Amino acid sequence: MGDGMNIARLKPWDEGCPSINGPDICGASAGKPFFYAVPATGQRPMEFEAEGLPEGLSIKASSGYIEGSALKEGEFDILLRAKNVHGKAEREFRVSIGRGPALTPPMGWNSWNAWRMWVDDSKIRQAADALTGKGLAARGYTFVNIDSCWQGPRGGRLNSIQPNSKFPDMKSLSDYVHSRGLKIGIYSSPWTAPFGCHKGDPSRYWGGPDLIGCSSGDPDPDYPFKAGQGMYIGINKHEACDVAQWVEWEMDYLKYDWTPNDPVSLERMGRLLKESPRDFIMSICLEARIENAVAFKRWAHMWRGIPDTRDNWPSVVKNAFLSDDWFNEDWRPYSGPGGWHDLDMLALGPQFETKDKSRPNRLTKNEQVACMTAWALYPSPLLLSCDLEAVDDFEMSLFGNEEVIAINQDRLGRPACRLKEERFQPVSSGRPVRNSRVWAKELADGSFALGLFNLSDRTSEISVDLRELGIDGSLRARNAWEKRDLERTGHVFSLQVEPHGAQLVKITV
Repeated sequence: MGDGMNIARLKPWDEGCPSINGPDICGASAGKPFFYAVPATGQRPMEFEAEGLPEGLSIKASSGYIEGSALKEGEFDILLRAKNVHGKAEREFRVSIGRGPALTPPMGWNSWNAWRMWVDDSKIRQAADALTGKGLAARGYTFVNIDSCWQGPRGGRLNSIQPNSKFPDMKSLSDYVHSRGLKIGIYSSPWTAPFGCHKGDPSRYWGGPDLIGCSSGDPDPDYPFKAGQGMYIGINKHEACDVAQWVEWEMDYLKYDWTPNDPVSLERMGRLLKESPRDFIMSICLEARIENAVAFKRWAHMWRGIPDTRDNWPSVVKNAFLSDDWFNEDWRPYSGPGGWHDLDMLALGPQFETKDKSRPNRLTKNEQVACMTAWALYPSPLLLSCDLEAVDDFEMSLFGNEEVIAINQDRLGRPACRLKEERFQPVSSGRPVRNSRVWAKELADGSFALGLFNLSDRTSEISVDLRELGIDGSLRARNAWEKRDLERTGHVFSLQVEPHGAQLVKITV
């Protein structure tokens, strides 16, 4: 499958014996609502058990939903079980109470690349249905995130941002997403007006006022000014009102979008979210800078400082690889459980074309594999952003590969390092003949994941000396994309990689 590459075809999610997927750790705060839907494939009906849950939590046998409110902090080692008519599965699982959420990179879906400003209540419900109905939720995709253009006027009982006419009942929408075993997110900005659409578009297209953010009034002189369409931090701050509203709607995630990402605005919102009665994932973009890394790690769970990733090869190369030369590698000391450097939502699968129609992805299949490999290995949050109802079999195999997801969701949370780079371009040629990278990521079980990336236009044999990982001897190698064991290898490991493609291999002593 692919442009010469071979990736394993995804099996139907609702057939056969049970398999428990997703991360093997989940974090939350004591005394706040806890919700975790055990991601499991296999024929339904299925019966779930959880042995060793902390006091205050229980599991619903028919759905695998773990709910309640943990009474005290601690590390709780759980044994999850699932069984159906074909057999049963067990998996060790840790519930960490007191460390907060995002102990592994968040996974889910965002509306922006799929529907832009045309996102509405129906499209969010459809996305929730698709995540569950296509088996992506059963493989760990959890969040359904509303990006910009849900906003209406400020008002209501809490003097908060109210939804526009495309979202008639936000609490009802939140309840629907939760009923599907998923979590829901929302978008805002500390500016008076956020990104999302041009001034006048809401009035023209859905009869609403222009978009607003969490501040209002004249520019606050204590903050950098962003010219254009009221995009600045206003003198009047409304974060407390808006957080209270999101808590009432039972939101689980906030994407907070402005530039530059100043630490004062971040802390003002981050503190309110941490002190709220619910656990929130906080994601910030789009100009996170390394000098503020300590503040980002303290108040946010995800941060991005690179441009939007588009579905074209130069954009993927720039954000995943060229930025690595001068920017991305700087974040490795700060990225790990509880806080992740974000390579942006995935520009994979069918992308926005019109308010009612998507178009095929412009990346080749090899390029989509390279993109998914880089995001999984980095590790970046895995947020799909496409028309889920239009994805094809290749894209489902790309998104749902359990072995690739497991590398991204590894509980150690160790960032990948650039192990090797090779470039060769003759003076007489305008294009590189060789351009490869090898990334290595240490995993919690003592193994290593290797990403072999071929950025050139011709097939390359990529080799790596595994002694650089501190291991030697006869080693086991498994191709994660193909889901197959390779021949045992010595200290030199080699694999052919297609043009603009990647291979992901797990090396075990």
